[in-house]
Amino acid sequence: MSEIALGIWQNAPVWVWPLFFVLLAIGFLATRPRDSSIVPYFFYPLFGFAAADGVGSLEHVPLNWIVFGVAYLAGMAVAFRWQDGLILRKEGRRMQLKGERITLLVLMIVFFSNFVNGVMEVVAPLLRETAPFTIAFAALIGLCAGSFSGRALRVVTLGRREALP
Repeated sequence: MSEIALGIWQNAPVWVWPLFFVLLAIGFLATRPRDSSIVPYFFYPLFGFAAADGVGSLEHVPLNWIVFGVAYLAGMAVAFRWQDGLILRKEGRRMQLKGERITLLVLMIVFFSNFVNGVMEVVAPLLRETAPFTIAFAALIGLCAGSFSGRALRVVTLGRREALP
């Protein structure tokens, strides 16, 4: 087991570790109540599209994209409703948000699932080529990717909201 961990550490691209720490920082910032601009939410769907990159490399086409699409829509619907509960106040391009841990969780799921996908390609390529792996990976990535779009859609479509007493 330690040989696999050492191999992962030594063979991971250099950019992976700074990306991990940036995503970790973004996730930890989201755990605190904060005032925020709505502008970053316009770019949230890009997190989802970046996450979808690994889905295209899966063996079972079109199953990978069908599962991804269904999970994407489900993640989008759930996140749209959930994001509404996080917005305490919105006026113009500013809003006040509750702190939450789901952003950290979703970012880490996307990071590690794509990382695991790459490791599986080298360590266990036959397992990676199975339909259950394709379904599980595409569903997980689809839910996470859809959650970014659902959150962004809620922020953009929400009108002015007064602060709750």
